Order: sequence, then C-alpha cells, then structure tokens
Amino acid sequence: MVNEQPTTIQRLLKVLAVNPQRKFGSYAAELSFYIIWAVVPLLLAIANVIAVLPFSSDQIVSVINDAMPAEVSDVIVPILENYIASTSVKALSLGLIISLWPASNVFNAVQRILNTIFKAKPRKNALISRGFAYVFTLALVVLIFSLTLVFVFGETILNYLTSTFGIEIPFVGAILQNSGLIGLLSLFILMFSIYQFMPNVNWSPKYASVGAIIALIGFGLISQLFTVYLSFNKNIDSNSAIGIFIVVIIWLYYNMMVISLGAYAAVLYHDYCERDYLEMVAETTEVEKFQARSPHFKTYQAAKTVAPLKITKQTIQEEG
Repeated sequence: MVNEQPTTIQRLLKVLAVNPQRKFGSYAAELSFYIIWAVVPLLLAIANVIAVLPFSSDQIVSVINDAMPAEVSDVIVPILENYIASTSVKALSLGLIISLWPASNVFNAVQRILNTIFKAKPRKNALISRGFAYVFTLALVVLIFSLTLVFVFGETILNYLTSTFGIEIPFVGAILQNSGLIGLLSLFILMFSIYQFMPNVNWSPKYASVGAIIALIGFGLISQLFTVYLSFNKNIDSNSAIGIFIVVIIWLYYNMMVISLGAYAAVLYHDYCERDYLEMVAETTEVEKFQARSPHFKTYQAAKTVAPLKITKQTIQEEG
C-alpha cells in the first residue's frame, strides 16, 4: 500500500500543531522592560557618536522625528539633545563602551527569547552569548551612524563623484531622494540579521528573510494604526507625563510583539519545508505527545521496538 502524500492544508495544520501558540505577550513585555532600562545608555552611546560627526544635531533630530511617531519622539528627542549638548569628544571611546554594555541587555534578552521560539539550545558559553549581544548593539549604533551619513551627505557624495570622476548613477540618486526606501531596506537588514544570527541554529537564510518580511509588515501596520488607536483610547492623556510614558510603553510593546511574531513565522516556514510529516504526526498524537517532547524519547522508541518481541516469546511459551 502506497502512503498518500499529505496535502498542503494537512502539513500546515501539523506545523501549527507542533508549534503551539507562544507567549508573545510575555515576550513583548520582557523586551519592552529591557529597552526602557537600556534607552538612556543607548541614547548616550548615540550622542557620543553624533558628537564627532561634522553636522548639526538638528539634522539628526529631523531623521528621528521622521522615524518615530510624534508621541514617542517628543520623549526621546529632548533626552538625546541634552546628551549631545553635554557630551565631550575626548570621552568618546570610554563613554561609548560603558554605555553600550547595559544597552546590550536588550539583545541578550532577544537572543534568549528567540532561542525559545526557535526551539534551540542556548549557547553554552555565557560570555560568548553576552559578547554576541554586545556586538549586535554596537552594530545597531553603526547602522544608525551609517544611515545618518546617507540621509545627510548622500546627495553631496553623489554630486562629488559625478563632478570629479564623471560617474553618473541615476538610480542611486533616485533612491537617496527617497529616504523611506533606505530606512525600509536598513530595517529589513537588521531584522534579517537578528533572525539569522541571534538564535543558536544553522538554518537557510530564506527562513530569516520570511521572518524579516513579516516583521516589516507588522511595523508598517503599527506605524499606521498607532495614531488611530490613541485617538480612540480616550483614557490616555498624551499631554501629561504619565500619559506620555504610557504611550511609549504601548508603542514599544506592540513593536516587540512584532519581532516575536516574525521569529514565529520563520519557524513555521522552516518546519513546513524541512520537517517530516510523519514525525510531526507522531509528535502531535495524544498518546505519544509527552514521549515525543521528552528527553527520553529515544529510550521510549527503543522500548517500543523490543516490547513486541517479548510478547511474542511469552505467547509462544504459554502456547507450548
């Protein structure tokens, strides 16, 4: 008898069954907490970088205002401007290193949560794991620095190349004039890097790409619907200090949930493409569900293959 191949719906249902709903709310709350904890040192690190750049802080502020909702940028921008005004260029290296270490707690938490969603074991060396999170935090600051250079000096650099070397790249000029496209591409690269390198797995990049695309869609929906949500929620007064804090918390919470959902989408796509259907059936069978998820599953499987032989010998002796 030839086994029938599962349909797309059957395989999809089994993939959902072996990946039950995760605690996305808890993950979002944990990440929001660490971001609030790290926002001050992270802003201090960004201020240290901005202090050595050859342009005014007003240009940086305009980029941040475009990237965040007005209710959130009203809280972040004054803190950043205060740090920029009080930052010393001589203390750049030390200030950057010290401020990035507590800020790396965010990516350390992201790494732990993604390992849970990806069903991966944590990295054995805690120092390597923390260093990995620190590198990602440093990469984020470098990304912000690079984007700022592109937004501010992109057209100037392009005009210099054209006038000096006669190099004309028309499509680059069109891209530079569309800062939203550059921001979108940079966000995709960031999310792809998080999903590809943060979890302790060695998967094909296509799965991280799917997660990054889902995350981009989620971020876009939140940016469009966040103002609508606040307009309908009359209990939040965005003009008071507590109201502003609540607005920032809500905005962070939903964005962190999007990061978790993007990771979950990557796992679903991976299991749909890679996992054996019969293995998923065995894992989701009620009788064997516990054994399939138990660390002693191999022992259980070996006992199942030996048990019929014992029964057969006992039956023969009784019949004899």
